[in-house]
Amino acid sequence: MLSEPEQRVLHEIERRIVASDPGLASLLTSPHGQRKQRGARVAHDVVCVVAVILGVLCLVLGQIASGLAALVFAAVVLEVRRARFPSDSARPARTARRRI
Repeated sequence: MLSEPEQRVLHEIERRIVASDPGLASLLTSPHGQRKQRGARVAHDVVCVVAVILGVLCLVLGQIASGLAALVFAAVVLEVRRARFPSDSARPARTARRRI
């Protein structure tokens, strides 16, 4: 744990890096973690789409209970995704990278 003066110095360094080179700051603050979250969001999406397709297929084939269960499962997966990744609805716009 850093002491109070060390934390202030660290925040000042971070502020200067962000002010001088926002591209570098974004690279330093968004490493591997965002890739994992993107993969988890895609996995939720795939499971939801497969469940909806199976639910509709079951309903078409006359398996009402199985179809409804698959559709309810898809709805649960969708709600879990929304709860786990609430920032998806308000994504910030991407900024263009500067060329050197």
